[in-house]
Amino acid sequence: MEQRLLTALMGTICILLVIPAVGCLIHLIRTAILRVIGQAVGGETAWFIANRATFLGVVHHECAHALVAVLTGGKVEQMQLFHPQGDQLGCVIWRPRRLYPGACAIQYTLVSIAPVVFGCCNVYLLWNNVFPLCTRVWQMLLLGYVMLSIFIQSTMSRQDVRVAAKGLPVCAVIIFAVLLVTGADVCAWLLHTDWQGVLEHVLGTA
Repeated sequence: MEQRLLTALMGTICILLVIPAVGCLIHLIRTAILRVIGQAVGGETAWFIANRATFLGVVHHECAHALVAVLTGGKVEQMQLFHPQGDQLGCVIWRPRRLYPGACAIQYTLVSIAPVVFGCCNVYLLWNNVFPLCTRVWQMLLLGYVMLSIFIQSTMSRQDVRVAAKGLPVCAVIIFAVLLVTGADVCAWLLHTDWQGVLEHVLGTA
């Protein structure tokens, strides 16, 4: 029983770290891409690309927040898909609903991480299912722009991180309970997965 408790606890920690880790990785890649662009064409152009030219990614980011808010029972009160104000490029103001105990906490976390999850999934789907259908250069460039926009704007803002933290304790308890009951060993799965093969499959190079 002690081993099962430890396995569930370690699995819970791993799951809770996955989304922030992916978000940090996207942020690092985003920074690297913009740095290369800045060195090639200048800092002002890189800033324009990050904060204006990739507006489609901002729209995707805010739509992800709004969609998950609605799906989890929340009410969207205001939505600005692209309205630059300082460091804020868009926003979704929503109100959680107490459908059941702990519902608000779960809603806070799920809504906050939505852009990361949807961003990764949609870029993957576009790369694997749409990009192979592109036969002309302009089609490849257009789709590349869309994917780059979504990817660059898939990071969690500081506000997203703060809101997500509100629901982490409740989510941790639920994840722990599920892992304890099912006996799933998340850590073992992560350690024994052929991540190189997964990456090759995702990139279509296998």
